[in-house]
Amino acid sequence: MDTDIISNAKGIEVSRRNFLKKSAFLATTAMVAQQQLFANSEEEKILKLRAVHQSKDYYAEFYEKDSYKISGLFTINKAFMDTRAREMTRIDIELINLMYELNLHIGIDKKFNIVSGYRSPQTNAWLRRQLGGKNVAKNSLHMDGKAVDIYVAGVPLRKLRDIAVSLKKGGVGYYPKKGFIHIDVGDVRTWRIG
Repeated sequence: MDTDIISNAKGIEVSRRNFLKKSAFLATTAMVAQQQLFANSEEEKILKLRAVHQSKDYYAEFYEKDSYKISGLFTINKAFMDTRAREMTRIDIELINLMYELNLHIGIDKKFNIVSGYRSPQTNAWLRRQLGGKNVAKNSLHMDGKAVDIYVAGVPLRKLRDIAVSLKKGGVGYYPKKGFIHIDVGDVRTWRIG
């Protein structure tokens, strides 16, 4: 009877070993397929942006042939400019790539309307005073170029929020009464105001 148990256990181990081998093979195949799927989209990355407070459109070709383009990144920095303080900063590459990934889900031809991009510490403090300390974080990621408040014409705000949440790349705030979502590349978290 003990030999039957040992034989059965060996059979299970072999099956488990085969299962692990097959799983590893499938995972590798899936990774290669995913790389091939995105290979063409990696040739060139573009963002279409509308800086709401500047009333200006920007077209940023920021990535081409395995490298970031300085001119495109600078265009994005301009679109994110703090118009109150007339200051720019370098926008975090992770945030730019997050916006690009969102764009892949909603349609690459869509334009992001930027309600609030970079904020200088002075502008952030001013907003906190204006709103009585509500809805504006004291140490906002906007001040580090790691956050943006956006909407996309023709894309329901809830859908935009749901896609951003599903990506799990950072914080997602939902502001339906104000008509925008907040995305950042900080800790993964969600909230709703309004």
